[in-house]
Amino acid sequence: MVRRSPVKLCESWEVVLEEFLKVTGVGKTFGSVRALNDVNLLASKGECIAILGENGAGKTTLASVLIGLYQPDSGQILLDGVQISVTSPAAAIEHGIGMIHQHFSLVGAMTAEENILIGLPREKRGPAARARIRQLCDDFDFTVDFNVPVANMAVGMKQRVEILKALFRDVSILILDEPTSVLAPTEVAPFLQGVRKLVATGCLVFFISHKLDEIREIADRVMIMRHGRVEGILPVASTPMAQMSALMMGQADADQPTEKPNTKEMRMDATQAAKALVVSDVSLTTSSGAEILKEVDLTLHAGEILGVAGIDGNGQTELSEVITGLKRQTSGTILLGDNEISGSSIAARIADGIGFVPEDRHAEGLVLSLSVEENFAFRSIGEDKFMSAGMISRRAIGKIAEDAVKAYDIRPSNPKLNASALSGGNQQKIVMAREVARARNLLVVVQPTKGLDVGATQFVQDQIRAVAQSGVGVLYISTELEHVLEISDRVAVMAFGRITGVVNPQNTTLQNIGLLMTASPEEVV
Repeated sequence: MVRRSPVKLCESWEVVLEEFLKVTGVGKTFGSVRALNDVNLLASKGECIAILGENGAGKTTLASVLIGLYQPDSGQILLDGVQISVTSPAAAIEHGIGMIHQHFSLVGAMTAEENILIGLPREKRGPAARARIRQLCDDFDFTVDFNVPVANMAVGMKQRVEILKALFRDVSILILDEPTSVLAPTEVAPFLQGVRKLVATGCLVFFISHKLDEIREIADRVMIMRHGRVEGILPVASTPMAQMSALMMGQADADQPTEKPNTKEMRMDATQAAKALVVSDVSLTTSSGAEILKEVDLTLHAGEILGVAGIDGNGQTELSEVITGLKRQTSGTILLGDNEISGSSIAARIADGIGFVPEDRHAEGLVLSLSVEENFAFRSIGEDKFMSAGMISRRAIGKIAEDAVKAYDIRPSNPKLNASALSGGNQQKIVMAREVARARNLLVVVQPTKGLDVGATQFVQDQIRAVAQSGVGVLYISTELEHVLEISDRVAVMAFGRITGVVNPQNTTLQNIGLLMTASPEEVV
């Protein structure tokens, strides 16, 4: 018998849902932190429910309970009226529940096809399986290179492999955690169209996102979480974005003025200041002969925020790695102020006052198994501020971390906790605080707001503006075009490893930037 339950979505609208997934009274505590508090949810097949909330609101914790990464302390989960115990991600797949995480779980040495088929019996990995994978690519308009290892793929392509891996296993519930955060602007619309196709087949999709415009486009209902509680589950079509924001931030926060001074207009023309960074004719060619960067020229002035925009995979990340010393350019020169650093080591560049916020905070920005305070010190443990009488000073490390935790409102506020215990937004704050402290001359940030909610994004942007106002040059690399345009004094656009143009964001158009971002190789000269 089909179970139907009345669900009151707002004061004037009540609908009857066919019960498919029912979550009642679910709670989860980590130490003294109540991550989930009496969470209740009723969902049916063939709908998309967005989950909205600040970082640390409990969104990812709830998803982790549903896929068996965490076991709830209280409550129960029912699927088709039967209580289930999801003890592991493998058990979740058996129940038809899959999740695409922000941070990938792929084997870098394997191809896309090998990753999708991993763990399956040999009889399920034959020609029919390979044909089905390619059919899924066609169905969802995904472009995937099946001939290279995943480690050599751009971030956006890795995301597509993760999605294909879940779809191949015939999930009936799919959880997407900030799925568009790694996609290029041109890839978002086809991806959302693919999600709609999946929902139309009867799949229940949970869409964790902080992007209200995407929630408006894709979701039927939105579940808003705050401090581990469900603040409301509302129909998207009839709920104003302002109401969603108010519930997410808390009514008290929503009542505060939101207008901020236009800091860009208040600042002087930074291009009249001294040059903080000069990149001249820089090229980067891989051992296989692929040209990643091609004669890149950039000039960044002290106190300026120079944005770098482009579709993911066009050389932006490699540009940041060349500047910070993670990769050595094939040709060309790099000047920090008046000093050439083209051949300098990473340590030397750190000593020269370069701060670097990498694209992947997990793989490159943090050691998750170390404490928050250890993460503040591990990249420069030999500096005087961490030493006392020639010995590493735990007291000094703890004091620096304590001050940073307070200044950046990092939660939980215990610097002794492992970095893995914090939400993505708070992990990003750790990296920002550490790198801002060492950025005396240059701060390079790559995708600094990826996967962050509205409040965390605003905080990170404010910190970057403050760095620039102190006289430090900031190179701001991101595929989130709206953020690049909002914060940058000038924007350099990249396509096919080249700079195709440098524009003033106040007097250019999206069409112009789009043309520069999609210029063909023949047009990039």
